[in-house]
Amino acid sequence: MHHLPVRSRWVHGVLLFMASIGIAQESIVSVDPDETTTIGDTTLEGFTRLAESNSPALRQALADIEVSRGKALQVGLYPNPFVSGGSPQWGGSESQYYGQLSQEIVTKGKLRLNRAAATREVTQAELRFVRTRFNLLTAVRRDFFATLAGQRRVEILSNLVDVAKQSEESVGKLQRGGEGSRADLLLIEIERQKAEVALENAQAMLDATRRQLAATVGIPETPIGNVTGELEATTSDFATVARSSGVLDSHAFVQIARTEADRARILLRRAQVEPHPNITLSGGYMQQTTFPNNIGLVSIEMPIPVWNRNQGNIRSARGAVSSATENVQRTYNELAGQLAMAVGRYEAAVQQTVRFEQAIIPKARESLEITRKGIAGGQFGFLTLLQAQRSIVEADLGYVNAQEVRWISAAEIAGLLQLEAFP
Repeated sequence: MHHLPVRSRWVHGVLLFMASIGIAQESIVSVDPDETTTIGDTTLEGFTRLAESNSPALRQALADIEVSRGKALQVGLYPNPFVSGGSPQWGGSESQYYGQLSQEIVTKGKLRLNRAAATREVTQAELRFVRTRFNLLTAVRRDFFATLAGQRRVEILSNLVDVAKQSEESVGKLQRGGEGSRADLLLIEIERQKAEVALENAQAMLDATRRQLAATVGIPETPIGNVTGELEATTSDFATVARSSGVLDSHAFVQIARTEADRARILLRRAQVEPHPNITLSGGYMQQTTFPNNIGLVSIEMPIPVWNRNQGNIRSARGAVSSATENVQRTYNELAGQLAMAVGRYEAAVQQTVRFEQAIIPKARESLEITRKGIAGGQFGFLTLLQAQRSIVEADLGYVNAQEVRWISAAEIAGLLQLEAFP
């Protein structure tokens, strides 16, 4: 029989950690619809702790572990003895009365195999808990940085609206003084209204991401304000870590698949020993009114596997072994594909952020500064200023978008690699 590799220490470590913070107990944050609940720690670490304390998915996963443990205990219990009694003949001079005790003897280690297979289900439940927790961490990290990026967009567009309003006032004064044109004023008004629409859309999306973050951490009715973090902070070299050999071997899904393959082999062995009959031993005592008065009773019973030798179940179990074995590699391949795509998005976003930081944004700012000086010297008109302002805003928004993708991709990679430390 094949043996499972030793499970990673974080399986039990995570379980102990969750038990220590009371994940199976009542949530530490209760939301009263008539009261306003405030969140003290608005950092990623704070939202992570909040999610781990309030997640019903984690509590459900812990309950599922208890379900599987109970089943593993039950399937290995020995059959209870059976007591019977009665009177084959009742009344008259030949009355008989008896009592009898029977016990089924389970052969070929069937109970041991039952418990071994069920124990693998316990292992799978523990691994599913681990996967559920990392899915939660990934979701919190993703929603947190989406909210952080949304805040930055609102700031950029708010500044743009302020600048557009100031430009509109300046052009209006020039026109009233006979120096500007109606066309210039109309273009400025259009730009201001477009900026206001973009700001309204950004604010709506920010409100949505905040509600999403609240739902992810388990407090959907609690309003979330600004989160605290650095969008430009550096991350670990996730791409290099992801390319390391065997990084997915310890992934919960891969270990679940391996455990299922091992369980299938145990169930095949269990199906093969099923035709070996269990033996039922019985012993008892009979008393009758005629001589002899005291009679001992002994019997042995067992089925004879003549026609039904469990052929169908054995064949099915062999197929299950083949299927479960192939599923291990299929699961690994799917995770490897997901990791490759996440790494690709991460590296592309890193390249974009570097390009924005080193070239695009500095040049856009330089262009805006030159344009402002040119306007002061009468070299450029307001249309040139509009173009320069639009370029800097587009550069800033593009930079924020790239940073958001970088963080979300990093969260996906960390989740696939099951990394506790982030970033």
